[in-house]
Amino acid sequence: MKLRITCFIVLFLMVSVNLLNTDNLSFAESLEDEETPREVILSLSSSNIPGFQEGSIFTDTTLSSGGYHACVVLDDGTVSCWGGNTEGALGDGTTTNRSTPIQISSFGTGRTTVAISSGVSHTCALLDDGSVSCWGNNSVGQLGDGTNTDRSTPTQTSSLGTNRTAVAISTGTRHTCAILDDASVSCWGGNYYGELGNGTYTNRSTPTQTSSFGTGRTPVAISSGGSRTCAVLDDGTVSCWGRNLYGGLGDGTTTNRSTPTQTSTLGTGRTAVAISSGASHTCAVLDDASVSCWGDNWYGQLGDGT
Repeated sequence: MKLRITCFIVLFLMVSVNLLNTDNLSFAESLEDEETPREVILSLSSSNIPGFQEGSIFTDTTLSSGGYHACVVLDDGTVSCWGGNTEGALGDGTTTNRSTPIQISSFGTGRTTVAISSGVSHTCALLDDGSVSCWGNNSVGQLGDGTNTDRSTPTQTSSLGTNRTAVAISTGTRHTCAILDDASVSCWGGNYYGELGNGTYTNRSTPTQTSSFGTGRTPVAISSGGSRTCAVLDDGTVSCWGRNLYGGLGDGTTTNRSTPTQTSTLGTGRTAVAISSGASHTCAVLDDASVSCWGDNWYGQLGDGT
């Protein structure tokens, strides 16, 4: 009888220990799950990889349409373009329009493209080493090579700064902006409306850093459209600069801004996770999966029924 009781107690303790271990394992797994980051806006350390819309679900842009042309990054890192080529926008070494994709000239020995962005008549590519190459119209320095000479083949921009590389790029009508690996932004090209964001209205033919986004604030996504640029910041707010016709900067005014200016609220508790700029309007995907737009609405481009 004592032996049976003893065996029962031992068996009970073994089962209890196993259950306890299983519970602890489940609890540990639960804790591990809870500790897994669920960031909507990624921190700079986890989001700054080559691409166009950092912080969005579309990390790399491999297709971009300009004013009269389009370019695509192929699976081997080369680029093909088609369409209007009057100022060398197709990058194939000619000014001949093309109605079918044509591979553009080389980006240099061993270099491949990871992201691309087309303006009205120029295109810029982010290369695998973090450098930037541009081609096409260069009337106001939008190719960033220190000249105003049009280029019909990819031409590397001037320095982005000592040891600096680009992690995201976007082109407007006649300007280009890039997020750099230190979370700063550099722009070049036309600056008539302050679209370079450096506090001046002087065109620049070489990369020029924008003014501050605010204490501790850094950009995680950028989009240039028309003569302005907007950036999603690391706290989910949006900052814009440049031409503000029709309220395209979203700050409640129609005043042009030559430095990054925070937009009005996106809604109580709402933050932006991705952004895209058109000629004179901007739209952002918010963290609740809704979309918010501002600026020119002549053709209903804000999607609000007016």
